Amino acid sequence: MEAREDYEYNPLGFMEEVPNLSYVFSLVKDDLEFRNKFLAIIKREFPMELEKYLLHMSKDEPRAAAELVHKLKYRISALGMEKSFQLTENHEERLHIADTSLDFDFRIILKKIVAFLEKI
Repeated sequence: MEAREDYEYNPLGFMEEVPNLSYVFSLVKDDLEFRNKFLAIIKREFPMELEKYLLHMSKDEPRAAAELVHKLKYRISALGMEKSFQLTENHEERLHIADTSLDFDFRIILKKIVAFLEKI
């Protein structure tokens, strides 16, 4: 699937962004127990939401996939990926009108998060 030509790529945008815990640390400060619970929720729920998203996309159900993108975008935000969050919002909006042109880029973001969550 090719990205739409009218989407403006920023070389310092989401492609360069990596997941991080800066937002989580700023949110929980020194509360290690809360931080660990917060991360455990993300690590538990993200794979399930990802699997459902991929299932809906494989069944050509973009509107159903948009519901999962809506949930996933908050995980993306919590992992400090601001530019990826913007792309995800655009992807969600486009899925509501059955436009899947940002799926390839969105999957790049998802792969980065999967790799990150496996390491923490």
